[in-house]
Amino acid sequence: MTGFGRAEVPVPSGGRVVVEVHTLNHRFLEVECRLPEGFLSLEDPVRAMTAQQIRRGRVKISLSLKAKKKPTVIFRTDVARQYLAQIRTLQRRLKVPGHVTMDLLLGLPQVVAVPHTEELVPSEWAIPVKKGVCAALEHVVQMRRREGKRLQKLLGGIVRSMGTLNAQVRRHAPVVQKELVARWQRRIQAVASEADSKTVAMQAAAFVQETDVREELDRIDSHLVALRRAAAGQSENPGRTMDFLAQELHREVNTLGSKLRDGAIVQRIVEMKGLVEKLREQAANVE
Repeated sequence: MTGFGRAEVPVPSGGRVVVEVHTLNHRFLEVECRLPEGFLSLEDPVRAMTAQQIRRGRVKISLSLKAKKKPTVIFRTDVARQYLAQIRTLQRRLKVPGHVTMDLLLGLPQVVAVPHTEELVPSEWAIPVKKGVCAALEHVVQMRRREGKRLQKLLGGIVRSMGTLNAQVRRHAPVVQKELVARWQRRIQAVASEADSKTVAMQAAAFVQETDVREELDRIDSHLVALRRAAAGQSENPGRTMDFLAQELHREVNTLGSKLRDGAIVQRIVEMKGLVEKLREQAANVE
């Protein structure tokens, strides 16, 4: 299930931690961490925190650290005074005329200084980093919960539609089966006119057994009950449960189609297959 979370946490010594978390659909949990140089020791704790909040999906965690800003430029007046005094002394000794300008002074070494950026110490940032990751993950979880409620309604509609179609097939199956048996008997008698009625009856009974779909219909109803529980969050791993049930439904619906090749049911079988495909697609969004 897709989601996004962002958090900023201040650091006591100055600066702040910025954490962004992106999640995408994936059958299993896959965590990708992008940490600044020198902070790789925090990768395992971040992964562990992620696994506690998210069980399924591709998760990308980006961490940026912004240190406390210092003055970008320092003018050293005392150094400039020393330069000025030394230059004037040199002028008098060498009897060189001219004026000492600001441009000249600013171009001399050490008059203008640019301090180095503050060095980040991982141990001082570990706790703020963990707080930031925790907060960003919480935002992701909240977004995924909202999306989950919408998805739950969608899955409920798929299950209800599947149940309606299965009930229709159940009602029409005996009629179709009788028509198939009668059609089969006529073909057998036309080809083997000398076949006795007992032989035809036995073969008809075997044909009825081959076209009996009661077990398939019952299993579909059972799978739909399990799907309702999974969609309601009543199973330990709803997403994987739905993946499995979608595969089982696909198998049962295919069997229905192979046993009852009749125009009265074909359209319903086609619709059921379409719903199973939708179920497969949406199951990838369920954690």
